[in-house]
Amino acid sequence: MADSEKLSAKEIIAAVIVIILFAIGIYMSVGYYSSEAKPAEVTVSDKGAKAENHAEIFMRVASIDPIKGDANVRIEITPHGNLTNEVGELTSDFRLYVPSSNGKIEIDFKKGKTFTPTEAVLNMYGNAADYPFDSHKADFYLYLERVAAEKKDAPKPAPAADGDEDDKPKVEEPEAGEVPLDVSFFGNIPGYRIKVENSTHSDESLVEGMITVERSSTTVAFSLFIGALMWGLSLAVLFLVLSLIIRGRKIEIAMFSFMAALLFAFYSVRGSQPNVPPIGTLFDFIFFFWAEALVALCLVLAVFVWVFRTPKA
Repeated sequence: MADSEKLSAKEIIAAVIVIILFAIGIYMSVGYYSSEAKPAEVTVSDKGAKAENHAEIFMRVASIDPIKGDANVRIEITPHGNLTNEVGELTSDFRLYVPSSNGKIEIDFKKGKTFTPTEAVLNMYGNAADYPFDSHKADFYLYLERVAAEKKDAPKPAPAADGDEDDKPKVEEPEAGEVPLDVSFFGNIPGYRIKVENSTHSDESLVEGMITVERSSTTVAFSLFIGALMWGLSLAVLFLVLSLIIRGRKIEIAMFSFMAALLFAFYSVRGSQPNVPPIGTLFDFIFFFWAEALVALCLVLAVFVWVFRTPKA
C-alpha cells in the first residue's frame, strides 16, 4: 500500500471519536425510550381498599382517536371479601355504572358468574387541529353496587314437622348497596403521553377522575424536525432560484426535477408523522403550506427564466 493510501493517526483518532459519539447518542436514545415507554400504574383512588368487602378495578387505555374524540378504556374488576364465594363466583347480582360516548351505561353481572372484563368508550374534549401541540381531556366515573335479588311469589310450603326448621341451614344474602372501590389506571400508547387525575368529589364508592392525553415528546420532536427540514429545503430552493435570476447562473434541467420532486416529497413526509390528522392542522399553517407554496413559486420562476432568458453566444 502506498504511503498516500495509509491512514494517518489523526484520521484514526477522528474515526474513533465519531464512533464513540454515535455510541453515546444511541445509548442516550435507548435510555430516553426506556423512560418514555416504561409502563406505569397510577392509583386513582384507594379509599375503598381498607374495606374488607371491596372491588379492585383496573383501567387500561386500549386505543385513542383524537379526531373522533374517543378513548377506548378496558375495565377489569377483581372482587374481595364476600363479593365472591370459595370458588370465585359472585354471591349477588352487581351493576357497574360507567360513562360512555352515548351516555351512561349500566353493565350487569349475574350471581353465580364472574366479573368479566368490559370496555367503555369515553368522550374526549380537545382540538386535533392543534397537532402536534393538541391536548385532550376525558372525564370518567366508576360506581359499583350490589343489586338486591328480585323476590318472586312462591307457593306457600306445607307446615314443617317439629324440629325440621332447626335442621335446615339458613343462607344469609348480603345486603344490597354500594361497593367500596380501589381504582388503578394504566395508560401507555406509543405516540401519546397519558395522565390521570383523581377528582376531589371521589369517595369510597364513587370514583371520579379526568384523563389527559397529549402527544409524546418524541412525536413533538419528530414533527418539529420535519417542519424545520421543510423550511430548510424551501429556503435552499429560494436561494438557488435567486442566484439564477440575479447572478445569471446557468440553468440546468436537473433543477426542475429536483424542485418538482420536492413538491410531492413534502406531502409524503408530512403524512409520515405519527398519528397526524388530515391536512389543516397547526403544523400545516406553520410549515407545510408555506414550504409547498415557496417551492412551487420558485419552480414557476425558474421555468420562466429558462424560457425567456436570451442564450449567450
